[in-house]
Amino acid sequence: MKIGRNAPCPCGSGKKYKKCCLDKDQQTGRSHPNKDDFIQPPPQELDRKIRQEDSGIQIRPYVIAKMCDPTEKHVQELFLRHPERKRRNPISVSQIRSLSTEQLIAKLSERGVRYDQEQFLDMCEKEGSAWDVAEKLWPKQIKSFEKDVSDVTGLSACMLWQRLYDEKKLSKVSVEMLDDWMEKGYKQLDKDRFEACSIWMRVWETFKADYDLANRSIDEIDAQFNGSQSFFNWCQDFEMELINASIDSKEFAELGVTYLKEFLACFADEDAIFINQFKSSLGECYCRSGDQEAGEKVMRELIRQYPDRMAGYIGMEMVLSIKKMSDEALTLEERLKILEGAKKIPVIDGKDYDLDRRIFDLKKEIANLEAKR
Repeated sequence: MKIGRNAPCPCGSGKKYKKCCLDKDQQTGRSHPNKDDFIQPPPQELDRKIRQEDSGIQIRPYVIAKMCDPTEKHVQELFLRHPERKRRNPISVSQIRSLSTEQLIAKLSERGVRYDQEQFLDMCEKEGSAWDVAEKLWPKQIKSFEKDVSDVTGLSACMLWQRLYDEKKLSKVSVEMLDDWMEKGYKQLDKDRFEACSIWMRVWETFKADYDLANRSIDEIDAQFNGSQSFFNWCQDFEMELINASIDSKEFAELGVTYLKEFLACFADEDAIFINQFKSSLGECYCRSGDQEAGEKVMRELIRQYPDRMAGYIGMEMVLSIKKMSDEALTLEERLKILEGAKKIPVIDGKDYDLDRRIFDLKKEIANLEAKR
C-alpha cells in the first residue's frame, strides 16, 4: 500500500510522512546513494552504465543531463570539493539552451545530422519525447560513442521541440518540457507560491490532455512520465501547496476545488487512505472558497464511509475552525465534540493524528476562554 506524502507517518510521530520517514523508506531509484559518483559522467555515458548494470533504475537521459548540469547547486558544490571532476567545455542543458536555433542546427550538422524541420515536426506528432524523436530520426548519432555527439543530438532535439512549441508550430508538449515545467514550479515555491501553483496547474492540464488519466492508474502514468519527480509525489505536493495558497487567496481555493475534484474523478479506485487525503483537502478548499456547506458535506461523507478512520473527523474539525461563527466558545465546543466522537468510536489511527493531544489542547483553549469571561 502506498503512503501519501501528506498523510500521518505510520511510525506514530504525528508528523507528515514526507517530513518524517519518507526519505528513509523510499527505494525508488530517483536519487543515487553516492552523489559524487553519480554527477561525474555525462548523460549518455551514465545512461549506458545504468542499463548495463541492469539495476532496474530507469532514468530519462534528459533528466540525467539536468541533474549533471554545472549550473545546479549540488554540482557546483561537488566541483568545489573535487575541482578535478570539472570537465572542460561540457555539453550541458544550460549550454545547449543558451544557443540560438541556428547554432543548434549548426552543431547538429557538425555531427552529421541533417535537420529537416518538417520531418522533425511530423515525428514530434507521433512521439511523446524529444529524445525519442532523436532516436528515430538520427539513430547513428544518438547511439554514438564519440565525444558529445549523443548528448548534443538528444539535447538539441529537446530544445528544438520547445522552441517550435513557443513559436506555435507545435501544440503538443514533450515529456521533457513537462518535466521542466514541473521543476520550475518546485524552484518557484520559495519565491512565489501562487506563481508555482499557476505553473503546476499548467502541468496538470497537460497530464489531463496527454496521459489518459481517467483510464489509467497512477503507477502506469508514473511509468510513462518517468521524470525528475514522480507523478505520485507531485500530485500530493500540488495538493498541499494549493491548500497553503488557499489560506490567503479565494482564487486559489477555487483552483484547489477544480484540481481536487478532477483528481478524484480520475483516481477514485486508488488506495482509499491515499484518496481520503485528497477528499479532506477538497472539503477544506470548498470552505476556503466560501462554500462551507459543500466542505462540511465532504467531511460528513468521509466519516460515514470510514467511521473508524481519522480522515473525516480531522477534516471536519478543520472546516469548523474555518467557519465564521459569532460565538468562539461554541466553535471550540463543536470542534471538541467531533474529536471526542472519533475517540469514542474508537478510530484505529488516532495516534497517527495525535488525537489525545488535540483533544487536550482544545479543552485547554475552552478553559482559558471561560477564565477570561
